[in-house]
Amino acid sequence: MDRSQLRNIIESGRAIALDCHAIGKSIPADDPIGKLFQTDLLNKSILIKRFQPALATARQNVIVGTVVYFPYDFENPYDGGESIEFSGFGFPEMLMHKLSHGAGSPEMLERVKKDVETLSLIETMHSLDPFMFKSKAEQHEMDDEIHPAYFAIAKPEWDKIRLPIRDKIARLVEKALDGQESGQTDSARKRYIGRFLMKIWQARDIEGIEPFVKALQIAPEQAPEIFFAWKAVFYYQVRFKEIEEDLKALFLWIGNNQLCFPVNSLEMPEEQQNQILERRGRLRVKMREAHVEANQIITKYENSYDQFVNADNPQLFIEFLGNSASSYLSLAAHVSTATHCINLWKYYMTQFGAELRQQQFNELFDGLAMLNAVARMGGAGSEDFFID
Repeated sequence: MDRSQLRNIIESGRAIALDCHAIGKSIPADDPIGKLFQTDLLNKSILIKRFQPALATARQNVIVGTVVYFPYDFENPYDGGESIEFSGFGFPEMLMHKLSHGAGSPEMLERVKKDVETLSLIETMHSLDPFMFKSKAEQHEMDDEIHPAYFAIAKPEWDKIRLPIRDKIARLVEKALDGQESGQTDSARKRYIGRFLMKIWQARDIEGIEPFVKALQIAPEQAPEIFFAWKAVFYYQVRFKEIEEDLKALFLWIGNNQLCFPVNSLEMPEEQQNQILERRGRLRVKMREAHVEANQIITKYENSYDQFVNADNPQLFIEFLGNSASSYLSLAAHVSTATHCINLWKYYMTQFGAELRQQQFNELFDGLAMLNAVARMGGAGSEDFFID
């Protein structure tokens, strides 16, 4: 990955990249919560979510990994660095080696252990989106331990997203529990529904909401993660709607044979032009397929929800919930990637205009292709985050 691609990944939004160093600098040294990690090196790192296609035989069609990128120059992260893939296995030893060449004190070992716990939480997330980060921290009761600067979401924005989701959950809870609160006063009924709503929103346990879990035919041990995935599908549906117009504009640019090609192409060798044309074709197919898949998931969800709430037919929604984790992963991958692509594309359109010369075009085009895992012909299919 060259420097322009690295800059584009880091700067094009929070869904994929979390610049711990930039955020940490805004937190005072005497802040009672402090920075995200216990070790200074991790607090100067950048966390990057990487989406890769899975094998055709895999249960999920997308693999999401967390890359910890360590810049050589913390104040200029675009000037190269090295990265470690976090998977929970072997990472503590690799981090200890970077910190002290493996000979760490007991106090350092404890700090690394604590940091691995935080990274493990982040590893469970399919994106670094502020709303989802805060939601995951709340689920694990860690939100009070993480400085609000890392969530980067103000209360009005949080409520703007949260309230419509809670409203849709409340409607479905009322439907699922229809008749079970008969004979109660209106205020008692609201409290009854509210208890179910809070449990589903927190997605921690099912104590006190067993009737709802049973009504939806959910295995009790799977309920918390299914509820979290359900909330995530709600959220990415909202985000998908928000980026719809920008995504259309991006698709129009990519689909335009004149605009999505260097304006000075006559100065380029024919072989190089053909390579762009071939890769552009694969990029168009990949982005179109991802967009269609996201729309299909949302349509399936909406249809199942409407059948339950409006037609007293819960079966489709029960089936959707059973596959909600896969739906969440696919939507997260598409919406996060699409959001970064939009931000990246807008930056180049603002800086250079719709018609780009070769250097600017290659930077943008390579960035879009990398985000969508469209390798060059003969490439390995993914880019490393190491820059010499």
